[in-house]
Amino acid sequence: MKKILIIGESCKDIFVYCNANRLAPDLPIPVLSVIEKKENPGMAKNVERNVKNIMDECDIITNPGWENVTKTRYMHHTSNHAFLRVDVDHKISRIDITKVPLKKYEIIAVSDYNKGFLTEEDIKYICENHSNVF
Repeated sequence: MKKILIIGESCKDIFVYCNANRLAPDLPIPVLSVIEKKENPGMAKNVERNVKNIMDECDIITNPGWENVTKTRYMHHTSNHAFLRVDVDHKISRIDITKVPLKKYEIIAVSDYNKGFLTEEDIKYICENHSNVF
């Protein structure tokens, strides 16, 4: 079995499913009534979850405190239309990619969302020092 490493930023995805039956009388915006709320790991943690569904050997290097970085989407319950997204970004510190044992893995997956965890130079370094990167 191949061993894969995922490197990238993570967050908590929050989906708030709503109905919108009317517009607000004072503004031309929908009034939302919440039906349900779902939370799951997002960004690189979502990639990790998907990979773990098909492979046992998967590690991740991601930002500490990723649970405090949130993307909250307000979605129409039946159509899945997005009304609004609210992001709470906390400072994500850059990783020292030169300290990551890249050769330990057969596959490297970069899941970069341009939040500062990896730079273009870091991604270039990964690609130059490993033969199987996507």
